Amino acid sequence: MKKQILILEDEIIIANGIMLHLNKNGYECEIATHPKEAEKLLETHQFSAIISDINLNNEISGIDFIEKHIGESRPVIFLTAYSDMTTMKQAEQSKPYAYLMKPFNKNHLLIMLNLAIANFRKKFIHQLPEDIDIENLSLSKRELEILNLVAKSKTTDEISEILCISPATVSTHRKNIFRKTGAKSLIELISLSIEKEWI
Repeated sequence: MKKQILILEDEIIIANGIMLHLNKNGYECEIATHPKEAEKLLETHQFSAIISDINLNNEISGIDFIEKHIGESRPVIFLTAYSDMTTMKQAEQSKPYAYLMKPFNKNHLLIMLNLAIANFRKKFIHQLPEDIDIENLSLSKRELEILNLVAKSKTTDEISEILCISPATVSTHRKNIFRKTGAKSLIELISLSIEKEWI
C-alpha cells in the first residue's frame, strides 16, 4: 500500500510540483491550499507524513496548524522562504523532522521525506514491548475504525458520535483493543499500529 502524504501549501504551482514528483516515486499525495481543507483531509485519510509551508497567507500559519492537529503523531517537513531566527525558533517548537528553504531541490525533499518516515517508524518501534506477538495480531473492522480515531486524538464521546454507537460500546472496543494487543499505554498502541500499518 502506497504511503499517503498531505501537502499543505497555498501556492498551488509549488504544491502540484511536489505532488507530481512524489507520485512518480511511489507516494500518493493530497493537496490542501488552506488549513480548513487540510483539516477535512485529516478526517478521511491516514497520512504517513505532512509537508507544510510555514507562511500560508492565512491567520493560521503552518506551525500553528501542525501544533494543533498533528503534534508528534506524524513526521513533519516544513517549507519556507524565510530563514529569520524567529521563524526558525517557532518551527523548532513543533519538532519537525526537516526544514527546507524555498526554492528547494525536489530530490532533496524526497530524500528528507524518506528519512523522516523511516526515522519516525524506528522511533516508535523501539518503544514496543518485546513480548508483543506482532505477527499474529488481528483486529476487527470496527476496532480498526476506533483505533484510527483514537490515533487522531478523538475522545470516546467524539468517536461515539462519528460512528453512531454508544460511548459504552466505544469503551468496550477500546478495552478489547488493548487486551488483544497487550499494549500497556496509548504510545505503545500507536507504535504497534504503525508497525502493523493499521494507521
